[in-house]
Order: sequence, then structure tokens, then C-alpha cells
Amino acid sequence: MSFWLVAATGLMGAPHCIGMCGGTMSSLTMEARSSAMVTILAYNSGRVATYTLLGVVMGGAGSFVDVAGELAGLQGLASLLGGIFILLWTYRKYTIPIAEWGPHRIPGIRSQLIKLKASPSFWATFVTGILMGFIPCGLTYAMEINAVASASYLNGGLIMLVFGLSTLPALALTGALAGMMKHKLRSRITYLGQLMASVIGILAILRGLAANGWIPSVHPWLW
Repeated sequence: MSFWLVAATGLMGAPHCIGMCGGTMSSLTMEARSSAMVTILAYNSGRVATYTLLGVVMGGAGSFVDVAGELAGLQGLASLLGGIFILLWTYRKYTIPIAEWGPHRIPGIRSQLIKLKASPSFWATFVTGILMGFIPCGLTYAMEINAVASASYLNGGLIMLVFGLSTLPALALTGALAGMMKHKLRSRITYLGQLMASVIGILAILRGLAANGWIPSVHPWLW
């Protein structure tokens, strides 16, 4: 069920994705020597690869937090903290400095990224996608925290893979969506995306509480 919620969050966050990456996607497509579809696949393959790697790392970090929680007699610590941070981002825009770790912050790589964006080749587009996957983004941040809450390398990677793939339709149809979607509709869909993130955060907290035996377990798909 968590993966369905993650996918729904990515799909409902379409206007946000268009705002964050739409400009880059449009410029790469217009300047590409190959077909638009090849460029879209190259860029998004790189971006999703970065998301998946980050998910594996975050899930691993969560597993260490959970081991520490077990030693302290607090089961599901990663899930509790992950759920809390998701809600803090959704309603207060409070973040932990995950985005500061990205290689795009390094001056040399930053200048290289500018050159890559100007290159129309397939591999330059792919590498651009890899580096752009580290760009700070609210929805991505929430999913990274959800990967931490999973306390698993595998589940963390799968969460970010599912999220990355679910944002692909919005970027593949950037031009059409940007022109067809009225502002009011964009606002409503963005709100739904935030609502989905909230549900994921609440479920993560409830799972952490259930792991400690503080509340009864209901169902494996819930908590």
C-alpha cells in the first residue's frame, strides 16, 4: 500500500514537477539532435537512477537508526522520525539538510552541469538527469524521508524508484500539461499531492507506534 501512495503522490505532484524540472526538460527536448522521446528517456533515466540510489542510501541510514532504536528499547524509531519529518516538511517546510549533500553543490560540477545542459548528445542528457536528481525539491525530500522511515536498503530504493517513475508522465507531457491546466486545477492537484504526503507521514508514525506496542496493529498495509 505504501508504494501505491508513493506513486499517487508523484502523479498528483505533476504541477510541482513541471515547475521544478519543466523548464530544463523543455530546453533539452528543443535542443536535442535525437527525437524528443529519446531525450525524455535519457534525462529521466538519469534522474530516476539518482532517486533510486538516494533511496538505497536513505533506507540504509534508516536501518541504522532502527538498530539504535532497538538497542535503546524503542522499536520503529526510523518510522516514527520519518513520519514526523514528512509532516514537518508538508506543513512547516522544515527540512534537514539532505539537499546540501548533492554533488551539484560542488563549484566544479556546477560549471560542468551548465556545459552538459548546452550539449545535445544522449549521454550528456543522461548525466544531466543524474545531476539534476540532486536538486532540492519538496516532494522528493518527503519521499527521501519516507525511504528513511522504511529502514531498509531495498524498500528505500524501491520507494524512490516508484516515486521517480510516477513523476515521469508529468515531465513527458510538460508542454501539453502546462498549456491545458488552469491555475485553479494546478492548485487543487498540488494540494492532493501534499495530502498524499501527509497520509504517508501519518502511516509511518502509526507503524512506529505499533512496532513499540503502544497502539494495536491493524493490517500489514496500514500499520
